[in-house]
Amino acid sequence: MVGLFWIDGAGCWLGAAPGEEAEGIRLTDEGPEVVGASGTALSWAQIQQVTVPNAPARSAFRRGLSTAIGLAAAMTGFGDFETPPLMTVCLTHDGGVSEHHVPTAASPAYTEREVALSHALLDRFVAGEASPSLLTEWWRSAGGCAALKPAEREALLEGWCGR
Repeated sequence: MVGLFWIDGAGCWLGAAPGEEAEGIRLTDEGPEVVGASGTALSWAQIQQVTVPNAPARSAFRRGLSTAIGLAAAMTGFGDFETPPLMTVCLTHDGGVSEHHVPTAASPAYTEREVALSHALLDRFVAGEASPSLLTEWWRSAGGCAALKPAEREALLEGWCGR
């Protein structure tokens, strides 16, 4: 997971890859593909904007506190620590705006900087200045490492955003 993106050998997702019942957004070089109930695919040329207005973003202290509370709740039977919360992906396209509820890949939240950099990278996808294969190529070259620290994830996003 890097920013709002889940990257693995199968591709790149906005949020986590969906389970059998959930909806997901696969990002391809051709455009975003909605997997699940609506099952639509759009080209980047049709997209004006991609946003995730309610991506869970917290400071390091609040992320640590949320993790501790969530773990304690799960251990006492008052919560489901394994079920990721949903976040809303808004695709603004020629036909209007479509909202999709996808699982978040962050546990319990992204850094505020990761969210901002992820939106900047999504803007680059829309503008045709970058493509999701950039992320999957990194994943393959890195040997599929997935446990990056927030500063490492932010540095990758900065590089992909051309900063």
